[in-house]
Amino acid sequence: MPFYHRLPPALHHRDFALFWAGSVLSGLGTQFTTVAMAWQIYELTNSPLQIGLLGLARAIPQIAMAIFGGLLADTMDRKRLMAGLQVVQWATSATLAALTMLHLSSPEALYAGAVVLALASAVEQPARGAVVANLVPPHDLRSGVALHMVQRQIGNVAGPGLAGLALAFTGPAWCYGVDAASWLAMLGAVLLVRTPLQSRYQAQPWSLETLLGGARFVMTQPVIFWFMVLDFGATLFGSPNALLPVFARDILAVGPTGLGMLYAAISAGGLASATFLSASSRLQAAGKWVLVGVVVYGAAIVLFAVTVNFWLALLMLALSGAGNGFSAVLRGTANQMLTPDNLRGRVGAFNNAFVMGGPQLGQFESGVIAELFGPQVSAITGGLGALLLALGVATIPAVRRFQLTAHIGPAVGAGASTAARH
Repeated sequence: MPFYHRLPPALHHRDFALFWAGSVLSGLGTQFTTVAMAWQIYELTNSPLQIGLLGLARAIPQIAMAIFGGLLADTMDRKRLMAGLQVVQWATSATLAALTMLHLSSPEALYAGAVVLALASAVEQPARGAVVANLVPPHDLRSGVALHMVQRQIGNVAGPGLAGLALAFTGPAWCYGVDAASWLAMLGAVLLVRTPLQSRYQAQPWSLETLLGGARFVMTQPVIFWFMVLDFGATLFGSPNALLPVFARDILAVGPTGLGMLYAAISAGGLASATFLSASSRLQAAGKWVLVGVVVYGAAIVLFAVTVNFWLALLMLALSGAGNGFSAVLRGTANQMLTPDNLRGRVGAFNNAFVMGGPQLGQFESGVIAELFGPQVSAITGGLGALLLALGVATIPAVRRFQLTAHIGPAVGAGASTAARH
């Protein structure tokens, strides 16, 4: 049997595999910048609140621009849109590297860089998510969505650890330089894709009605809506990312290398669960498994908050990542299957406002609580908030009874059927 037949089904399609590989590299670079920014601003200010404000600097533009990004994904050529945004993100990361090398970096410069990268990400992510269903056929869609999650987690696993080493031995400028190079890799992948990234591309006039089309669709789909609420709330309350520099330096005493391992542990768990789902057979009772994943996530964050052992902390963060990753893949697959292609960019943008805004606002919330009551109290209350939210959403029958297998096929865009195979 040829080697590629042993790969997850979505990777049998040439253009998806190419796009996926570019996304892996750009995701890896993004984590270098994320870790470097958090460490650098804590070194400059010694304030957990400043780390939280860095998250807020990302959250506001991501939420504000998400729907606009979805409109662009549905009304512009997605290939040209994504190619242009790689150039913007490359220029931003290169500027951060130059400022750091010239000893001109400051909290204000880091906030400005975070805002620009967040704006570009908010505009780009709806297009990135929307093209998955165009690059794989319907029967391989869950594999494609899971691998889309896997590529993020590969970068999240490898990136923080490598970034921690780079911080320890070279400094943050090298981290920003790696990120700049990764955007060029993604640009090359986008340009080499041959499959059309829309089922039927046709420019549409911009109007308020067009802009809000995705939001209106979401409001008619209770499963999509409540999955978005669950995602936003769980990461708003439970995300410990803003606290990790504080835990690494002041509680666990493991420095920048340990900080990278803490970030990586969360993503290692997410990678494991997403990889499992990318190759597994169809999962029954997806709604219940989404809820179970969030419960595991919240409980693990609570346990992480009360430990002072580094290795146990890593284990709990990995478990939290596994729970969240398992839930996220199933939520993402449901969104793709229930959404028609001509709305997928705007629905994806509306979803991204929840998916990206929740963790970033969660960093701000964690920073504020940590500043007032300490990092451990912040993490405990966050994990408990995620648990309570999951129990509340579990009372909604449409969510609890949702089955993925009942929705395979009808809503998936026609472009997927023409995806090129090896």
